Amino acid sequence: MTDSSYQSALLAASNLAPSHYISGLEGGPEFLDAVLTLAKALKNTPNFKELTPLNGKILTALFMNPSLRTRTSFEVGMKHLGGHMVVLEPGASSWAIEYTRGAVMDQGCAEHIIEAAGVLSGYSDLLALRAFSAMQDFDSEMKDVPIKALAEHSSVPVISLESAMWHPCQALADALTLHEHMEANAQPLAGKKFTLTWAKHPRMCGVAVPQSTLLMATRLGMDVTLAHPKEYALHPEVMQMARESAKHTGGSLTLSEDIDEACQGADVIYAKAWGAPCDYGNAAHGSERNMSYDNWIVDEHKLAQAQFMHCLPVRRNVVVTDSVLDGPQSLVQHQANNRLWAQMALMLAMTPT
Repeated sequence: MTDSSYQSALLAASNLAPSHYISGLEGGPEFLDAVLTLAKALKNTPNFKELTPLNGKILTALFMNPSLRTRTSFEVGMKHLGGHMVVLEPGASSWAIEYTRGAVMDQGCAEHIIEAAGVLSGYSDLLALRAFSAMQDFDSEMKDVPIKALAEHSSVPVISLESAMWHPCQALADALTLHEHMEANAQPLAGKKFTLTWAKHPRMCGVAVPQSTLLMATRLGMDVTLAHPKEYALHPEVMQMARESAKHTGGSLTLSEDIDEACQGADVIYAKAWGAPCDYGNAAHGSERNMSYDNWIVDEHKLAQAQFMHCLPVRRNVVVTDSVLDGPQSLVQHQANNRLWAQMALMLAMTPT
């Protein structure tokens, strides 16, 4: 890959960049393809660290929840590109933030997002926010108030580092991983069976990753099977978007309540735990329900000839067995490494010049 290839990929992605990147759907399939092309160009440009295209640029990221891969890959990526990342932890290293318009702020939050977004976007070239679901009210939390409020009041682009509804950066890295794996084996993505399966877990987990994964796989034209016990349905709007996406790309979407059946003949199995919407607000009951489904674990029998994917962190021998996770068909480290490349490409495309 030459510098000119990288420059042309950067120009194409920048020209298609949306105002914000919250769901991962912004910019349409053209922007998705452009970011993936740019990520590949970066990986194949040996001297990319010498280019420092974001020299002097500042990303300010607010983390309301823990992070290992997201925080580290963004910080390292920004450093590689010549920029700097400021990390704030509302309620810990900075004031707790209220996101609801019209709120009477007589409780714990000292700062409102209106002022915070105005101040931080005045200091920065990019803003980012990680704000998980509180697992209290499914319908309310699917409105994604924190990230949407930040975008509404920011004067610079905003990137979601995971919200209650979506994890678009994980989906970008997963798409890059699938592209690279299939290209290495001279196989097309279209028509491959991609099984996204629920897995048991000792705690209630959000739906952001499975919802973004579902949309990603259908946008790539894969034949997607979504497997989960009946209580664990994803958001109806996401399901409708996935059906429309599969129809548009020539793929398919099949639902199953049988993990063994869903995994049969799969080319890729992506496991992820998430909480049942009916258990939001009752974590103890949700955890008990989760662990009652003993067979919902990916083992060697279910894996067969498929590649295994997971966003990490993962509960070993609960979500997936050691033999699968550590075996030759596991792509989890490849996925994690691709967080860096996909996010560098995204930051390059989204940063105003």
